[in-house]
Amino acid sequence: MKPSLIFKYPATVALFVFALIVMPLFVSAQKKTTPSAPSKPSAPAKPAQATHPAGGAKPSGGTAGHPNTGTAGHTNTATAGHTNTTTGGHTTGGTTAGHTTTGGTAGHTNTAAGGHTTGGTTAGHTTAGGTAGVHTNTTAGGNKTGGAGANGAKAPGTSAHADGSKSVTNAHGDTREVGKNGRTTAVTTHAGNKATFNSRGGVSTIHTAHGATITHSAGGQRQAVSEHRDATGHVTRVVSTGHGGYVEHGYSRGGHEYMRRTYVGYGGHPYAHVYRGYYYHGGYYYGYVPGYYYGRGFYGWAYNPWPAPFVYGWGWGAAAWYNPYAYYFAPYPVYPSAAFWLTDYLISQNLQAAYAAGAANAAAANAANAAPPPAGYSGGGSDQSSDGNAGQAPAASNTAVTLTPEVKQMIAEEVKAQLAAEQAAAAAPVATTAGASAAPAAAANTDQLPDALDPNLRVFIVSAPLDVTVNGQSCSLSSGDVLMRTENAQGQDNAVGVSVVSSKKEDCASGAAPRVQVSDLQDMHNNFREQMDSGLKSMADNKSKFPNTPDPGGRTNPDGQAAPDLTAASDVQAQQQDADQAEKDVQQASSSGNGGK
Repeated sequence: MKPSLIFKYPATVALFVFALIVMPLFVSAQKKTTPSAPSKPSAPAKPAQATHPAGGAKPSGGTAGHPNTGTAGHTNTATAGHTNTTTGGHTTGGTTAGHTTTGGTAGHTNTAAGGHTTGGTTAGHTTAGGTAGVHTNTTAGGNKTGGAGANGAKAPGTSAHADGSKSVTNAHGDTREVGKNGRTTAVTTHAGNKATFNSRGGVSTIHTAHGATITHSAGGQRQAVSEHRDATGHVTRVVSTGHGGYVEHGYSRGGHEYMRRTYVGYGGHPYAHVYRGYYYHGGYYYGYVPGYYYGRGFYGWAYNPWPAPFVYGWGWGAAAWYNPYAYYFAPYPVYPSAAFWLTDYLISQNLQAAYAAGAANAAAANAANAAPPPAGYSGGGSDQSSDGNAGQAPAASNTAVTLTPEVKQMIAEEVKAQLAAEQAAAAAPVATTAGASAAPAAAANTDQLPDALDPNLRVFIVSAPLDVTVNGQSCSLSSGDVLMRTENAQGQDNAVGVSVVSSKKEDCASGAAPRVQVSDLQDMHNNFREQMDSGLKSMADNKSKFPNTPDPGGRTNPDGQAAPDLTAASDVQAQQQDADQAEKDVQQASSSGNGGK
């Protein structure tokens, strides 16, 4: 080529030189490489897929970012010498419907057993297939992997913290938080149950993997609670106590909010109570609504003195619940009126509940190898009915019982006040019968004083385990303890001051002055009225056992009527089983590793 042409056509000359140099290199490369279809961009990680049929293709591990194509039942070698093995006619490391699947970490051998895929673990290790029917899928790019342990649990080991505490994870995937004093303070089990421990080393609270919260009172009694909101905005709440429980469900009727509570117990039929909701100072409370009102004459008979004191035989001598509490409670030797009989009935019902809760907790503790039975528990036995006239009342001991005649007199006065209020409510129109008094119910948007704060009602019988604080120390109250409210107005903590006027030996001492939530006092008052109505029904059904009993008469109260929840028993039982398993799970996890030392 002439020099003049080079200067005249420089671009053409440059292109000619580039072709002479590059094209031979390109042709050489083509001879050394087998053509393949271009790869599609990596798709986002997908959720675990359903089990694949035998012989079908499925994604598996390989070198990250490299497409590996294989034929069912063959061993395929991927880039950089990685081996991907298939079992049962499944394609491993291949593509599905033309998609490139990435997974694992370079240098890993991933084996699929029975058609299941398991993702990569630490470099150089082999991971076998998962449990039959379950896929564990691993994806690249920082997504969740299944190779670190069951349910994504942490790898075994100990992590020390700056404050001297540490986290200890065992081979099962249970993690314990251990304080610098060597005591376990919290546990997260491989099953997803989370527990906290108190300063004495006992379980305080457990949040189960299924959504229930288990609390242990200072006295050792256990309660499990779960709740969820339905499409209408109403909350369903399940409470299990070991010896039974209840299910609450809110509903609307006539423009007002109500709650139905279905009680279930071992060996008994479910029954329901109704409560009407109302606001007070920003809080929402429920007041018991009787399902039946008796005639005025029957209420008068129960309120007023009988012609002569009456001896009634309760038949408690052989009852499993009675002897453990003989130091605390003794029935009246004679009854001057039904109000005093109802007083002993109320106390006995709560002590039976306390005994049943203690027995159930002991059984659960023994099953979990946790704690010994509570004080006073003699083992075995079941609740005995307080009705009937078989046998005579146990002879009163020469040693004064803890629940003094003075305290019982205060309870009897509360019974009389409720009898008078219910008699007045029975005469009022049905629409105004919600609440303890005969006054019309307040509008939904108007404050209504809870019965728990009524200045005329000051004595409360504890109806469920309750933890309180006295002088900075925690103590417990249990069914059958007696409180007197010492304040009429709630504080900013929605609580009021109370005085413990009578308590069992394992509970807060008499004279203690804790603060109690108004909602807890309202529950105690609701329970008081429920049990009083239950006692009235027992008297009405057994007229021949009492002196000069008039015809009970009466009528049903539509606002207080509700059919029991048909699934309540199974719901409580299922939650109880969940709580039992969670307790056992936590106990096993917390006892492993000798306290983390």
